[in-house]
Amino acid sequence: MSDASPTSTSRRRALLGGATAAVAAGGAAVTAPIAAADGRGGHGRGQGSGHGHQHGTARAATGVPIVSIPRQGGVIATSPDPATMFTALPASTEVAPTVIDVGAPLRGRRIEGFGGALTHSAATLLLQMGTKRRSALLTDLFSPTGAHRLNALRIPLGTSDFTTDADYYTFADWKGPSADPLRHLSIERDEASILPVLREILAINPQLTVLMSPWSAPAWMKTSGSLIGGSLHDDARTRALYAEYLARSVQEYRRRVRHLEVAAISVQNEPLHGEAQYPCMTMTADEQVDVIARTQDALARHHQSTEVYVYDHNWDHPEYPIEVLDGLAAKRRDAWGVGFHAYGGDAASAGDAVQEAHPGARIWLTEQTGTRNLEKSYPENFAECLSWMSTNLFLPSLAHRHRGVILFNLVLDEDGGPGPSTFTNGTGLVQWEADGTKLTPNAELLVMSHFSRFVTPGSQLVETSVDGEGLLCVGARSGGRDVVVVHNNREPRDVSVRRSRSVRGHVLTAKIPAVALATFVLGEGR
Repeated sequence: MSDASPTSTSRRRALLGGATAAVAAGGAAVTAPIAAADGRGGHGRGQGSGHGHQHGTARAATGVPIVSIPRQGGVIATSPDPATMFTALPASTEVAPTVIDVGAPLRGRRIEGFGGALTHSAATLLLQMGTKRRSALLTDLFSPTGAHRLNALRIPLGTSDFTTDADYYTFADWKGPSADPLRHLSIERDEASILPVLREILAINPQLTVLMSPWSAPAWMKTSGSLIGGSLHDDARTRALYAEYLARSVQEYRRRVRHLEVAAISVQNEPLHGEAQYPCMTMTADEQVDVIARTQDALARHHQSTEVYVYDHNWDHPEYPIEVLDGLAAKRRDAWGVGFHAYGGDAASAGDAVQEAHPGARIWLTEQTGTRNLEKSYPENFAECLSWMSTNLFLPSLAHRHRGVILFNLVLDEDGGPGPSTFTNGTGLVQWEADGTKLTPNAELLVMSHFSRFVTPGSQLVETSVDGEGLLCVGARSGGRDVVVVHNNREPRDVSVRRSRSVRGHVLTAKIPAVALATFVLGEGR
């Protein structure tokens, strides 16, 4: 995260609250029986959280209802009331006053994936659950035929701010002899948390897109002499050693985890943020160009196919990744893509700026934590987060050139931890009660699942046009069907999604609850 200070905590609360004041009034929920199975549903009954759920509905281990869409199409919605999460809505083929037209595929515009971060805190909680419960949860989250179908994971190289260890660490905290300063490099400490969980996830989904990010270089490489603050020593040898450290860390991870493919690493998490009280390090754009080039060379020397992505920080400084991409181009080099965080700025400005400067560049949202107001109830926080994540993050990101979204911690406890004492209002995709009694799905998981459950990796975005106000939407062509995710920021209303290029299964209409998120899946057609 960009900052764990009380000031930034208030700012995060304001970000959530400012965009969602209208949520407080809620809205009438439209409920219906779960749609008929399409043969690609999830896994049995899980342990739900009990927050007003309808009895008799099959649920994933996350507590989210297991739903499927029949071949002729259907509509699933989540309103601000968590009791209505993933509810199948009655649908018809009559055209409503408000229409979303689905047009042609958008050239070069694809959705690549969705997921979360396997931090040390998240991994520790997962290991505390016990084998049976953890297996059920990870299967529901990551199986290609599961309830949520996540396919991306971000892993810290060394500890981030979310760790259960008494001290922060990198993989080379002890400097070796001058002939090989990285002689003592080891990822052994991660065997207590991340590595065993990663093996389980990869066994469930071998096609996982894995990104990795360091929060700091080893202290002996830095001006601060500490994992906290500072920057790399300003000399070519240090930058070369750091590049070698990153390449060897990837190599060690792949040596220990069978079938692991690391798609890309960044060379520094949040390079413009060096004042936190957890591992962090500043890095200028010019420095990053040099470090990336050296890291690419080091990865090649170690026969690793892993690429490097740039920036890994907030939307409010798109000039940074543009400068890095410019610098790499001047060296006749390229990067896997750009990683953005959502703690500042907006998706539209950042995504459009990068695309204008570097058309076709891959962009991912690589971090954003969920958050809650400690003075509000779970339903109140659910409502606010549902709206903010829909209208500020997922929909605008995908509409403005982002190909994937990775949120922060997969799992946190009811106190927002284990993590830094200065930031206790964070939420994971799933909340694990410390007494081991239940799992509770947070709103960010529901928003993500409205996409990941129905849009397969590699799906092409399609044109959408909206005849009506107060609607945000994104459409994709997935498995022969058109999937349109819509957020209704007003009162309940009938909305039609119409395929303009075919008469087969060409329209689907449903009443979307107020301030709700809905996924329309049109029947198969050309």
